[in-house]
Formats: sequence, structure tokens, C-alpha cells
Amino acid sequence: MTVNRRGWIAIALVAVVLAALAQRQFGTHNSPPGQPPLANLEAGSLDMLRAEFNRATDEARVILLLAPT
Repeated sequence: MTVNRRGWIAIALVAVVLAALAQRQFGTHNSPPGQPPLANLEAGSLDMLRAEFNRATDEARVILLLAPT
């Protein structure tokens, strides 16, 4: 089964629309209501992160480091 030119255009259009919807839904930097805002780690903010991490000893704690590469 081959897809003609009109079919490829339709597939590309659907992919663009889905990508735009995904960007709108997941591409924000806002945290959900009730959750503390996201933080950027820099050399000056590590002491604050350490203090907040150590303060929550009775809760599950996770540090997730993401890199764009």
C-alpha cells in the first residue's frame, strides 16, 4: 500500500497539529497548583536546595537532574 502526495500532506498536517497541541499542554514551565514552583540550580542556590532537602526527612525525596543533551 503506497501513500500518495495528498496522503503525505495529510499525515504531515496531523503531525504538526499534534505537536502544537503537545507544546501547548506540556511545554510550559508552570508547576501544578499546590506544588512548589520549579527551581533552577545554580552555584548560589545549592545551599538552599540542601536545606530544603534535609528539612523534609519524613517525606519521600527525589532529585531529578535533566540536561538538554
